[in-house]
Amino acid sequence: MKARDVMVTDVPSIPMDTTVGDAVRILKSNFGDVSYLNAAPGLVVLNDRGELAGILSPLSIIRALLDSAQHAAIQTQPDTTLYDDLCAGIKDRPVSEIIDWQPISVTEDALLLDVADLFVKNRFQRIPVVKGKKVVGIIYRSRLLFAMAGCLLK
Repeated sequence: MKARDVMVTDVPSIPMDTTVGDAVRILKSNFGDVSYLNAAPGLVVLNDRGELAGILSPLSIIRALLDSAQHAAIQTQPDTTLYDDLCAGIKDRPVSEIIDWQPISVTEDALLLDVADLFVKNRFQRIPVVKGKKVVGIIYRSRLLFAMAGCLLK
């Protein structure tokens, strides 16, 4: 089996100038979408030419919130406004400031064992599939598992 056999072609993606606030709204709306069932929420970020630039994951956003907390006087703020203040600090920033750059990707012809190795070594939730520099699909860890371990379901 190859990457093309397990990839999802409906790739949730956004341009680099999307604000973090807008990206979180997109993540939230996609989270309940059946086509992403059991998939880790995240968005592929594309550059001006529509090519893979990076990945915006929930961890990217949480990391940005933690960075925002380091710059805030959190000890002097009541809990009720703390998270509002942290969100305000990143809401209007472009996702290009917080994404994971130069993500690892695979081609459609990549063997599943090689893809599995990338998942295990890097602890990824998803890996984009590219043709040239264009994203043509995405492989989620759960889809890879079920493709490789289908015999365990019998």
